Amino acid sequence: LGATSGRVAIGKVDSNSISLDVVHRFLHEVMPQSDGSLYWDWEKIYSEVMDGLLKAAQKCDHISLALDSWAVDYGFISANNELSGDIHAYRDPRNDQAFAEVVAKLGRERIYSTTGIQFLPFNTLYQLYASQNLSEYKGAKTFLMLPDLFNFILTGVQSTEVTNASSTQALNTATRTWDKELIESAGVRSEIFGQLHEPGSLIGTITGFDGLNGINVVATASHDTAASIAGIPFGDRTKEAYISSGTWSLVGVETDSPVTNEAALAANVTNELGVEGTVRVLKNV
Repeated sequence: LGATSGRVAIGKVDSNSISLDVVHRFLHEVMPQSDGSLYWDWEKIYSEVMDGLLKAAQKCDHISLALDSWAVDYGFISANNELSGDIHAYRDPRNDQAFAEVVAKLGRERIYSTTGIQFLPFNTLYQLYASQNLSEYKGAKTFLMLPDLFNFILTGVQSTEVTNASSTQALNTATRTWDKELIESAGVRSEIFGQLHEPGSLIGTITGFDGLNGINVVATASHDTAASIAGIPFGDRTKEAYISSGTWSLVGVETDSPVTNEAALAANVTNELGVEGTVRVLKNV
């Protein structure tokens, strides 16, 4: 899933190569509201993804399925285990005031010291802070990033993959766990931050969907940039960098640990998590 389009593809792996057969593509847009809010057209996204999965399942001898998407956006899950409320788009103007208030309250140094994530007003931490007066926030049992929201719908399992979780600016990137002290200091409900899993984890098996039942759902790097970087055939990571160009262009390196020193903070460099314990130290340009 990209921020303006999506696709469903069949991946085939043999001893020499990986091939992709794209079986479904679609466009989608944000839906402006009368009060200035921006929502994703979740019904369309959901419908298009499910159509694509059924097309793929009919065309191949399927083994497993995985989803990735753009970062930071999420849906609330109620105590009744249902998606609750609308899904706000990351460019919603509500985030600007929330960002200013949280950073003023905690200070840039405190936030960056454990998260290592660049300061952007749409990071999930600020979106959640901006949601405090919404009934879906008050009644939420948890929240799930969009790929894990699909995983939940398909399997019933509620868990958050770490590469996307790092984009929230609420995860300790050194320990790869939620920074509960930071979350609570920001004034956000820490109890809605649920269990985490790494890329490669078996999430569960699809049940309740004719044509898809029995397929294993396996976690990829669900942050789309993390998935891209996982595919780079680095020779010597100490001498090589990458450029990833999509809705954003990103320039960075892959490391074994985050870089959160004063120079990194001053440059607003981000430390997003990658596969197999790696960190993507990068800059949005």
